Amino acid sequence: MKLSEIAKRFDGQLIGEDIEITGVSTPENASSSDIIFLSKKNLLEKAKESDAGAILVKEKVDIQKPQIIVSSPEVVAYKLLDILYPDEEKKDFVSETAVIGKNVKIGKDVYIGDYVVIEDNVEIGDRTKIYPFSFIGKNTKIGTDVIIHPRVTIYKNTFIGNRVILHSGVVLAGDGFGYYQENGKHIKINHIGSVVIEDDVEIGANTTIDRAMIDKTVIKEGTKIDNLVMVGHNCKIGKNTIFVSQVGIAGSCEIGNNVILAGQVGVADHIKIADGVVVTAKSGVGKNLEKAGVYGANIPAIEWNKWKKILLYLYKLPELLKKLK
Repeated sequence: MKLSEIAKRFDGQLIGEDIEITGVSTPENASSSDIIFLSKKNLLEKAKESDAGAILVKEKVDIQKPQIIVSSPEVVAYKLLDILYPDEEKKDFVSETAVIGKNVKIGKDVYIGDYVVIEDNVEIGDRTKIYPFSFIGKNTKIGTDVIIHPRVTIYKNTFIGNRVILHSGVVLAGDGFGYYQENGKHIKINHIGSVVIEDDVEIGANTTIDRAMIDKTVIKEGTKIDNLVMVGHNCKIGKNTIFVSQVGIAGSCEIGNNVILAGQVGVADHIKIADGVVVTAKSGVGKNLEKAGVYGANIPAIEWNKWKKILLYLYKLPELLKKLK
Protein backbone atom coordinates (compact mmCIF):
# COMPACT_ATOMS: atom_id res chain seq x y z
CA MET A 1 0.00 0.00 0.00
CA LYS A 2 1.48 3.34 -1.05
CA LEU A 3 2.01 6.02 1.58
CA SER A 4 0.05 8.45 -0.59
CA GLU A 5 -2.95 6.10 -0.42
CA ILE A 6 -2.69 5.90 3.37
CA ALA A 7 -2.47 9.70 3.62
CA LYS A 8 -5.50 10.14 1.37
CA ARG A 9 -7.59 7.54 3.19
CA PHE A 10 -6.95 9.05 6.63
CA ASP A 11 -6.86 12.77 5.72
CA GLY A 12 -3.14 12.92 6.38
CA GLN A 13 -0.22 14.84 4.89
CA LEU A 14 2.66 12.91 3.34
CA ILE A 15 6.15 14.33 3.72
CA GLY A 16 8.93 12.56 1.82
CA GLU A 17 9.12 9.69 -0.65
CA ASP A 18 5.96 7.81 -1.60
CA ILE A 19 7.10 4.25 -0.84
CA GLU A 20 5.18 0.96 -0.68
CA ILE A 21 4.26 -0.29 2.81
CA THR A 22 3.35 -3.93 3.53
CA GLY A 23 3.22 -4.04 7.32
CA VAL A 24 2.86 -2.28 10.68
CA SER A 25 5.56 -2.86 13.29
CA THR A 26 7.26 -1.68 16.45
CA PRO A 27 10.40 0.47 16.03
CA GLU A 28 12.62 -2.34 17.32
CA ASN A 29 11.41 -4.98 14.85
CA ALA A 30 10.49 -2.93 11.80
CA SER A 31 11.85 -3.53 8.30
CA SER A 32 12.13 -1.07 5.43
CA SER A 33 8.65 -2.07 4.21
CA ASP A 34 6.99 -1.41 7.59
CA ILE A 35 5.36 1.70 9.00
CA ILE A 36 5.58 2.61 12.69
CA PHE A 37 3.74 5.23 14.76
CA LEU A 38 5.02 7.83 17.17
CA SER A 39 2.70 8.10 20.17
CA LYS A 40 5.03 10.23 22.34
CA LYS A 41 7.82 12.63 21.43
CA ASN A 42 10.20 10.96 23.86
CA LEU A 43 10.15 7.91 21.57
CA LEU A 44 11.62 9.89 18.67
CA GLU A 45 15.15 8.54 19.20
CA LYS A 46 13.86 4.99 18.92
CA ALA A 47 12.07 5.92 15.72
CA LYS A 48 15.28 7.44 14.28
CA GLU A 49 17.24 4.27 15.04
CA SER A 50 14.53 2.03 13.56
CA ASP A 51 14.82 0.36 10.14
CA ALA A 52 11.16 1.29 9.46
CA GLY A 53 10.39 2.66 6.04
CA ALA A 54 7.94 5.31 7.26
CA ILE A 55 6.35 6.79 10.37
CA LEU A 56 2.94 8.05 11.43
CA VAL A 57 3.11 11.27 13.46
CA LYS A 58 0.78 13.88 14.90
CA GLU A 59 3.04 16.74 13.83
CA LYS A 60 6.15 17.00 11.67
CA VAL A 61 9.30 15.66 13.32
CA ASP A 62 13.00 15.93 12.52
CA ILE A 63 13.60 12.50 11.03
CA GLN A 64 15.08 11.23 7.77
CA LYS A 65 12.14 9.01 6.90
CA PRO A 66 8.91 9.58 5.03
CA GLN A 67 6.23 10.61 7.50
CA ILE A 68 2.46 10.95 7.41
CA ILE A 69 0.93 13.61 9.65
CA VAL A 70 -2.48 12.55 11.00
CA SER A 71 -4.63 13.62 13.93
CA SER A 72 -4.23 10.29 15.74
CA PRO A 73 -1.25 8.10 14.73
CA GLU A 74 -2.33 5.25 17.02
CA VAL A 75 -5.84 5.03 15.58
CA VAL A 76 -4.53 5.08 12.00
CA ALA A 77 -2.08 2.29 12.89
CA TYR A 78 -4.92 0.23 14.38
CA LYS A 79 -6.97 0.67 11.20
CA LEU A 80 -3.99 -0.31 9.05
CA LEU A 81 -3.82 -3.59 10.99
CA ASP A 82 -7.28 -4.40 9.62
CA ILE A 83 -6.34 -3.36 6.09
CA LEU A 84 -2.89 -4.99 5.83
CA TYR A 85 -3.67 -8.15 7.83
CA PRO A 86 -7.19 -9.23 6.84
CA ASP A 87 -8.65 -12.37 8.40
CA GLU A 88 -8.75 -15.47 6.26
CA GLU A 89 -11.95 -15.42 4.23
CA LYS A 90 -14.24 -18.32 5.11
CA LYS A 91 -17.76 -18.47 3.76
CA ASP A 92 -20.49 -20.66 2.31
CA PHE A 93 -19.18 -23.94 3.71
CA VAL A 94 -20.71 -26.59 5.95
CA SER A 95 -18.38 -29.42 6.95
CA GLU A 96 -19.47 -32.99 6.30
CA THR A 97 -18.61 -33.78 9.92
CA ALA A 98 -20.93 -31.09 11.32
CA VAL A 99 -24.12 -32.36 12.97
CA ILE A 100 -27.13 -30.23 12.06
CA GLY A 101 -30.46 -30.72 13.83
CA LYS A 102 -34.01 -30.31 12.54
CA ASN A 103 -35.51 -27.01 11.38
CA VAL A 104 -32.15 -25.19 11.42
CA LYS A 105 -32.14 -22.00 9.33
CA ILE A 106 -28.72 -21.05 7.91
CA GLY A 107 -28.17 -17.70 6.18
CA LYS A 108 -25.99 -16.84 3.20
CA ASP A 109 -22.19 -17.26 3.15
CA VAL A 110 -22.13 -19.06 6.50
CA TYR A 111 -19.08 -21.11 7.51
CA ILE A 112 -19.60 -24.15 9.77
CA GLY A 113 -16.39 -26.02 10.60
CA ASP A 114 -15.57 -29.61 11.44
CA TYR A 115 -17.42 -31.38 14.26
CA VAL A 116 -19.73 -28.47 15.04
CA VAL A 117 -23.00 -29.60 16.66
CA ILE A 118 -26.12 -27.51 16.04
CA GLU A 119 -29.34 -28.65 17.72
CA ASP A 120 -32.93 -28.19 16.55
CA ASN A 121 -34.63 -24.87 15.74
CA VAL A 122 -31.45 -22.79 15.58
CA GLU A 123 -31.24 -19.70 13.35
CA ILE A 124 -27.88 -18.50 12.00
CA GLY A 125 -27.54 -15.14 10.22
CA ASP A 126 -25.61 -14.28 7.06
CA ARG A 127 -21.79 -14.40 6.97
CA THR A 128 -21.51 -15.94 10.41
CA LYS A 129 -18.52 -18.23 11.09
CA ILE A 130 -18.69 -21.17 13.50
CA TYR A 131 -15.32 -22.81 13.96
CA PRO A 132 -14.66 -26.50 14.78
CA PHE A 133 -15.92 -28.34 17.87
CA SER A 134 -18.43 -25.66 18.89
CA PHE A 135 -21.86 -26.55 20.26
CA ILE A 136 -25.08 -24.57 19.65
CA GLY A 137 -28.07 -25.55 21.78
CA LYS A 138 -31.66 -25.72 20.56
CA ASN A 139 -33.80 -22.62 19.96
CA THR A 140 -30.73 -20.37 19.79
CA LYS A 141 -30.72 -17.36 17.46
CA ILE A 142 -27.44 -16.02 16.08
CA GLY A 143 -27.22 -12.76 14.10
CA THR A 144 -25.16 -11.72 11.09
CA ASP A 145 -21.36 -11.44 10.89
CA VAL A 146 -20.88 -13.33 14.15
CA ILE A 147 -17.56 -15.12 14.79
CA ILE A 148 -17.67 -18.18 17.05
CA HIS A 149 -14.17 -19.50 17.62
CA PRO A 150 -13.35 -23.18 18.27
CA ARG A 151 -14.80 -25.02 21.28
CA VAL A 152 -17.44 -22.47 22.23
CA THR A 153 -20.47 -23.87 24.08
CA ILE A 154 -23.83 -22.14 23.73
CA TYR A 155 -26.67 -23.67 25.72
CA LYS A 156 -30.29 -23.64 24.58
CA ASN A 157 -32.52 -20.55 24.19
CA THR A 158 -29.66 -18.08 23.77
CA PHE A 159 -29.94 -14.92 21.67
CA ILE A 160 -26.80 -13.49 20.03
CA GLY A 161 -26.94 -10.23 18.08
CA ASN A 162 -24.92 -9.02 15.10
CA ARG A 163 -21.11 -8.72 14.85
CA VAL A 164 -20.56 -10.57 18.12
CA ILE A 165 -17.20 -12.29 18.68
CA LEU A 166 -16.96 -15.31 21.00
CA HIS A 167 -13.44 -16.59 21.68
CA SER A 168 -12.44 -20.18 22.38
CA GLY A 169 -13.83 -21.75 25.52
CA VAL A 170 -16.68 -19.29 26.04
CA VAL A 171 -19.71 -20.84 27.74
CA LEU A 172 -23.02 -19.03 27.37
CA ALA A 173 -26.18 -19.87 29.32
CA GLY A 174 -24.84 -22.56 31.61
CA ASP A 175 -26.74 -23.15 34.85
CA GLY A 176 -26.78 -20.31 37.33
CA PHE A 177 -25.14 -21.02 40.69
CA GLY A 178 -28.30 -21.24 42.74
CA TYR A 179 -29.36 -23.60 45.56
CA TYR A 180 -31.82 -23.68 48.44
CA GLN A 181 -31.55 -25.45 51.79
CA GLU A 182 -33.72 -28.41 52.66
CA ASN A 183 -33.03 -30.89 55.46
CA GLY A 184 -29.49 -29.62 55.74
CA LYS A 185 -28.73 -30.19 52.08
CA HIS A 186 -28.07 -27.88 49.12
CA ILE A 187 -30.86 -28.45 46.58
CA LYS A 188 -30.28 -27.23 43.03
CA ILE A 189 -32.62 -24.55 41.64
CA ASN A 190 -33.68 -25.23 38.07
CA HIS A 191 -32.66 -22.23 35.95
CA ILE A 192 -35.07 -21.91 33.01
CA GLY A 193 -34.10 -18.41 31.82
CA SER A 194 -31.84 -17.35 28.97
CA VAL A 195 -28.88 -15.22 27.94
CA VAL A 196 -29.09 -12.26 25.56
CA ILE A 197 -25.92 -10.93 23.92
CA GLU A 198 -26.60 -7.72 22.00
CA ASP A 199 -24.79 -6.33 18.93
CA ASP A 200 -21.02 -5.66 18.78
CA VAL A 201 -20.15 -7.50 21.99
CA GLU A 202 -16.82 -9.34 22.25
CA ILE A 203 -16.30 -12.06 24.86
CA GLY A 204 -12.83 -13.39 25.67
CA ALA A 205 -11.54 -16.95 26.01
CA ASN A 206 -12.89 -19.13 28.83
CA THR A 207 -15.41 -16.55 30.00
CA THR A 208 -18.73 -17.83 31.33
CA ILE A 209 -22.11 -16.10 31.38
CA ASP A 210 -24.87 -17.94 33.25
CA ARG A 211 -28.49 -18.02 32.22
CA ALA A 212 -31.12 -16.42 34.42
CA MET A 213 -33.25 -18.41 36.82
CA ILE A 214 -36.49 -17.22 35.17
CA ASP A 215 -35.85 -14.01 33.21
CA LYS A 216 -32.75 -13.05 31.14
CA THR A 217 -29.08 -12.40 31.72
CA VAL A 218 -28.29 -9.50 29.38
CA ILE A 219 -25.02 -8.11 27.94
CA LYS A 220 -25.88 -4.90 26.12
CA GLU A 221 -24.42 -3.64 22.87
CA GLY A 222 -20.79 -2.64 22.49
CA THR A 223 -19.60 -4.22 25.75
CA LYS A 224 -16.17 -5.89 25.71
CA ILE A 225 -15.36 -8.72 28.12
CA ASP A 226 -11.83 -10.06 28.59
CA ASN A 227 -10.67 -13.64 29.12
CA LEU A 228 -11.53 -15.58 32.30
CA VAL A 229 -14.49 -13.46 33.41
CA MET A 230 -17.54 -14.80 35.26
CA VAL A 231 -20.99 -13.16 34.95
CA GLY A 232 -23.64 -14.67 37.22
CA HIS A 233 -27.30 -15.37 36.56
CA ASN A 234 -29.85 -12.58 36.06
CA CYS A 235 -27.18 -9.88 35.64
CA LYS A 236 -27.85 -6.87 33.42
CA ILE A 237 -24.65 -5.40 31.95
CA GLY A 238 -24.89 -1.99 30.24
CA LYS A 239 -23.65 -0.61 26.93
CA ASN A 240 -19.98 -0.05 26.06
CA THR A 241 -18.81 -1.45 29.38
CA ILE A 242 -15.43 -3.17 29.86
CA PHE A 243 -14.59 -6.10 32.14
CA VAL A 244 -10.88 -6.89 32.37
CA SER A 245 -9.59 -10.41 33.02
CA GLN A 246 -10.71 -12.34 36.11
CA VAL A 247 -13.59 -10.03 37.00
CA GLY A 248 -16.32 -11.91 38.88
CA ILE A 249 -19.92 -10.70 38.99
CA ALA A 250 -22.31 -12.48 41.35
CA GLY A 251 -25.97 -12.99 40.47
CA SER A 252 -28.64 -10.33 39.88
CA CYS A 253 -26.26 -7.36 39.53
CA GLU A 254 -27.02 -4.32 37.40
CA ILE A 255 -23.94 -2.72 35.83
CA GLY A 256 -24.40 0.59 33.98
CA ASN A 257 -23.15 1.95 30.67
CA ASN A 258 -19.48 2.87 30.08
CA VAL A 259 -18.33 1.14 33.26
CA ILE A 260 -14.78 -0.22 33.58
CA LEU A 261 -14.04 -3.03 36.04
CA ALA A 262 -10.27 -3.62 36.13
CA GLY A 263 -8.61 -7.00 36.63
CA GLN A 264 -9.85 -9.26 39.44
CA VAL A 265 -12.62 -6.94 40.61
CA GLY A 266 -15.29 -8.87 42.51
CA VAL A 267 -18.91 -7.72 42.75
CA ALA A 268 -21.29 -9.15 45.36
CA ASP A 269 -24.81 -10.25 44.42
CA HIS A 270 -27.67 -7.77 43.82
CA ILE A 271 -25.27 -4.81 43.49
CA LYS A 272 -26.07 -1.81 41.29
CA ILE A 273 -23.25 0.14 39.65
CA ALA A 274 -24.04 3.48 37.99
CA ASP A 275 -23.01 4.66 34.52
CA GLY A 276 -19.42 5.85 34.17
CA VAL A 277 -17.98 4.06 37.20
CA VAL A 278 -14.36 2.83 37.17
CA VAL A 279 -13.30 0.23 39.76
CA THR A 280 -9.56 -0.31 40.19
CA ALA A 281 -7.91 -3.75 40.06
CA LYS A 282 -8.42 -6.32 42.84
CA SER A 283 -11.16 -4.27 44.50
CA GLY A 284 -14.28 -5.79 46.04
CA VAL A 285 -17.65 -4.10 45.51
CA GLY A 286 -19.97 -4.91 48.41
CA LYS A 287 -22.46 -2.05 48.16
CA ASN A 288 -24.11 -0.01 45.42
CA LEU A 289 -21.98 2.56 43.58
CA GLU A 290 -24.58 5.21 42.82
CA LYS A 291 -22.67 7.86 40.87
CA ALA A 292 -19.87 8.05 38.31
CA GLY A 293 -16.30 8.14 39.58
CA VAL A 294 -13.22 6.06 40.34
CA TYR A 295 -13.57 3.55 43.19
CA GLY A 296 -11.11 1.08 44.68
CA ALA A 297 -9.90 -0.55 47.85
CA ASN A 298 -7.03 -2.67 46.63
CA ILE A 299 -3.72 -3.09 48.45
CA PRO A 300 -0.60 -2.73 46.26
CA ALA A 301 2.22 -5.19 46.94
CA ILE A 302 4.82 -3.94 49.42
CA GLU A 303 7.93 -5.46 51.02
CA TRP A 304 6.77 -8.46 53.08
CA ASN A 305 8.43 -7.65 56.40
CA LYS A 306 7.00 -4.12 56.27
CA TRP A 307 3.52 -5.55 55.68
CA LYS A 308 3.86 -7.90 58.69
CA LYS A 309 4.65 -4.90 60.90
CA ILE A 310 1.60 -3.04 59.57
CA LEU A 311 -0.59 -6.07 60.31
CA LEU A 312 0.75 -6.21 63.85
CA TYR A 313 -0.37 -2.60 64.40
CA LEU A 314 -3.75 -3.29 62.81
CA TYR A 315 -4.39 -6.14 65.22
CA LYS A 316 -3.58 -3.82 68.14
CA LEU A 317 -6.02 -1.09 66.99
CA PRO A 318 -8.98 -2.23 69.20
CA GLU A 319 -6.71 -2.20 72.26
CA LEU A 320 -5.35 1.26 71.37
CA LEU A 321 -8.88 2.61 70.85
CA LYS A 322 -9.91 1.39 74.31
CA LYS A 323 -6.98 3.25 75.85
CA LEU A 324 -7.92 6.46 74.00
CA LYS A 325 -11.44 6.29 75.46
